[in-house]
Amino acid sequence: MNTVGGALYLMKYQLPRMGITILGVMAAIGWTASAALGQGADPVIAAITVKGNTNLNSETVIASSGLKVGETVNQQKLDEAKRRLLATQLFGANRVDDPEEAVKIVAVVTAAGAEVTIEVEENDIVKGINITGTGPVPAKVIRDLMQTKEGLVLNLAILRADATAIQEYYRSKGYLAIVSGDLSMPNGILEIPIVVAKVDEVKITGLHKTRPWVVTREMRLRKGEYYNATVFERDYYRIFNTNLFGDVSPAIVPKTPGLVDITLNLEEKRTGNVSVFLGYSSRNSLVGGAEIVESNLMGRGQGISLRWDTGGLANRNSFELGFTEPWLDSRNTSLSASIYDKTVYRFAQSLSGTGGTPTGGRDDYYEMHRGAQITLSRPFRDVYRGSIGLRFDDVNLPTLNLSPSDAAALQKGPIMVASGRVTHNTRDLDLDPSSGGFEVYSLDIGMADLKPVVAGSGSSPVTGTVNFQKLQVDARRYLSLGGPRKNAKDRRNVLAFRLSGGIVGGTAPFFEQFFVGGAETLRGYREDRFWGKQMILASAELRAPLAQSLTGVLFLDAGDAWGGPYSGVRFSNLVQHDGFNLAVGFGLGLRVVTPIGPIRIDQGFGSEGARTHFSIGHVF
Repeated sequence: MNTVGGALYLMKYQLPRMGITILGVMAAIGWTASAALGQGADPVIAAITVKGNTNLNSETVIASSGLKVGETVNQQKLDEAKRRLLATQLFGANRVDDPEEAVKIVAVVTAAGAEVTIEVEENDIVKGINITGTGPVPAKVIRDLMQTKEGLVLNLAILRADATAIQEYYRSKGYLAIVSGDLSMPNGILEIPIVVAKVDEVKITGLHKTRPWVVTREMRLRKGEYYNATVFERDYYRIFNTNLFGDVSPAIVPKTPGLVDITLNLEEKRTGNVSVFLGYSSRNSLVGGAEIVESNLMGRGQGISLRWDTGGLANRNSFELGFTEPWLDSRNTSLSASIYDKTVYRFAQSLSGTGGTPTGGRDDYYEMHRGAQITLSRPFRDVYRGSIGLRFDDVNLPTLNLSPSDAAALQKGPIMVASGRVTHNTRDLDLDPSSGGFEVYSLDIGMADLKPVVAGSGSSPVTGTVNFQKLQVDARRYLSLGGPRKNAKDRRNVLAFRLSGGIVGGTAPFFEQFFVGGAETLRGYREDRFWGKQMILASAELRAPLAQSLTGVLFLDAGDAWGGPYSGVRFSNLVQHDGFNLAVGFGLGLRVVTPIGPIRIDQGFGSEGARTHFSIGHVF
């Protein structure tokens, strides 16, 4: 018998008689399952057994492996099954150096087929979760974000997703936070340390005149506070809105984990100005004068101004002295006060009566105000500000060449007004907003002792002691058509809207009622064209930058003032009405930034013709 035949005879007849099987011989001579699987046709899986699992049921492990009884198996499929199980991230947490050893799969081929054994080392079960260092966010909020829960086997993939979700949540709230890599689970308690960045230092550079505390007092982010991008953005615009700086360049510099430095590179504006002027306006005619303005007195952020005017329609001298203290105390209480002897022009035209015998005098209407006012205001809830004020005026008017019926509006005498206001300001830049809104809710309560300018006119004017209340609401919205500003110098196409309304209760002097018309309200119409005890005004503008210092504007205004005891007064062609009668004006204009301030030029068209308006800054 040859050697091969003898070997076959031995395995078939003699070995079984001694209790030795073929598979036993294979094991004895070192044949592995993979070696067996690598020879001949792939065997069919007869059974799958899972070992080492204590919390995960066997069916879940088998399903995750992708192996199925009745399907063929080879070494490639076993390797793929191992990869699948490791990918679940339910195994290997306790084998940091070699996590692949946490899953072993072997197959033994028998006469009935391949018997597959999956041996696993489960991750520990999560008995508890301890979250530390959450800072400004409650730990419960973080716990609710997590998919990792107590009572479940730790899944490393889900834990990594939880860490990402936690960091993204902090980022969405403006914070800088990381989930520390020092994750551990001693005794089944999952430790999740979070590090939220705090402000270590605030550095101010570029100051020559301004005191550093003038800048830092505008900031809500201080040393030791949690850094927040939203709060810092508001601080940035709050500093810019002081109007003391031409540029504010911020830098956030990370230091050691959990600490950042804030650096503000500032470029101071020229805040002091002395000017002598000679000019002409549709409201004041030819005027001259001088003005001294300082908005950063001694580098303390205080404002002081002195203005003197002469000439004009009244051909008289006027002056006004003002002072502003933006931080009267640590709570940002501001004080504004002024004393004045000034001329207020209305209508921008000569007036004439409409009937009856003229009372004699001049044709130009203007008011002479001599008095003082003081206002105190304080912020609350970050974007709100409340203010109270008191104003005292002694008002006089010239004797005008009007009919007795129209002279009923000519009143003089002392007036005292107490005012209260609440503002809500979410604008980015106060002087040139591109986003946010601004609302003002105001109530004036006044008392006046009125005397007729023309005695015995026979027109039954409103005279004597009168009391009145003046309620007004003004709302503005700004929409950037190109997305949010990147910084204060970033210019955008902007849609701007304004809606204003008011009503007067009691009996107010003629000069305290609402006036609509002209450069500040209803463009395309004469200054103060409409008046009355009720008012409504709506405006819309499209503002488009044309050059670095030039902005083009398309505008639409609509509004009216009507009713009250003076609706029958008719100056020249300024016919009034008791009921609401909407007037519409539209046009285009330019905003030009100059060394002495922004100049506004508007060409408006209304139902009474076209008018050109000159003024300062945006209308709203």
